Amino acid sequence: MRGPKITDDRCQSFRGAWHDVQDALFAGGDFRIRRIAVAGKPLIVAIRGKWSFTDDEWIGQVQKIIGMERTIWKDNDFPYYLVTLAPLDQERGSTGGTALTNAFMMHLSRQDSLSYVVLSTLAHETFHTWNPYKMGRPGDPSVYWFQEGFTVYYADLILFRGGVLSLPEYVEHTNEKLRDYALAPERNISNEELSERYSKDRSLNKLPYWRGAVLALWLDSQIRRATRNRKSLDTLMLDLVHQASERQRARHKKPDLPVTTERILQAAAKYLNVDSRRRLRQYVELGETIPAPESALGSCVQLRTDMIPSFDLGIDENTLRTKKLVAGVRQDSEAFKAGLRDGQQIIVSSIYWNDPLKPVKLTVHTAEGNRILQYYPRGSESAIPQYHLDTSAYGANPKACGLDH
Repeated sequence: MRGPKITDDRCQSFRGAWHDVQDALFAGGDFRIRRIAVAGKPLIVAIRGKWSFTDDEWIGQVQKIIGMERTIWKDNDFPYYLVTLAPLDQERGSTGGTALTNAFMMHLSRQDSLSYVVLSTLAHETFHTWNPYKMGRPGDPSVYWFQEGFTVYYADLILFRGGVLSLPEYVEHTNEKLRDYALAPERNISNEELSERYSKDRSLNKLPYWRGAVLALWLDSQIRRATRNRKSLDTLMLDLVHQASERQRARHKKPDLPVTTERILQAAAKYLNVDSRRRLRQYVELGETIPAPESALGSCVQLRTDMIPSFDLGIDENTLRTKKLVAGVRQDSEAFKAGLRDGQQIIVSSIYWNDPLKPVKLTVHTAEGNRILQYYPRGSESAIPQYHLDTSAYGANPKACGLDH
């Protein structure tokens, strides 16, 4: 594919597939334009609106994330790249990002900061350039454990490798993924059942993401162990891209090699021993519980089993989301203890969904006026593996605590 050298020329020409034009990003209006480079290739950033962060802060993070992704994939074959940032109507709490042809479009609420959610969205969506699109033809929900779950894993890793996340922050977000996976009510359903129910059962929307993220962590440790740290999950991901590019060169057209579970398992097999191959297939196809690897996060991080409460909102989630009303309050719940009662109108809500360790904050309308109620959505406890950083060792020598990857 060939494109224009500068993306804001008044007249432009393009030679390539029509679907690349349909998936292109066209931006016009009062954007502030900045031209920078990643590995010598042009990166154009277009920003509009006023933000709680400076243009330079946004551009710096974009440059780190996109640069690290291209380093991981050993791929800087982009004649240009455009990133736009524009505000949504909301004041805060809404984020959206879409990867397009040699471009990324980000929308944020007007008062949002450069939070983990924002930056991981950028890392996640741009990673899809390679997984799955440069690997071949994207698959159906049966491969979402890979297309989405492995991308969740890599989004955090990109932020860590790029210096956006510190090691303590990386450990914290890895633990969140382990908790989400362990506390998923139907964690152990087969991949076939998950695929069949995925589009119909909203409760399963995130299961492929959580399952795949934990599986990627496990698989990376298995590949490193079997190859004495000469290979990693990065190697497998590159293999899948190279398979597609070789097919493309042979056929002189866009790669049509489908991304399938069997193809991924076969590609992984050459880096694993017999037992690991068998276990990988069981985790993917049968939904068997994936263990957290002992030493995945470096010498200063130990794996322990913690008692973690399940996420229990204490009220009816569907009524809250659709009608902004409190309903179904259970008297034995933290929600009831905080003062929530059926029929209260919810004015403002702040909820970290599926995270029982962060507080729920609701502004509700009562007979006495608006009240802010806060509680931890904690239910019954479960034993869950969690990583713990040796803060003394990390404080004394952070570099010695770095990951092998």
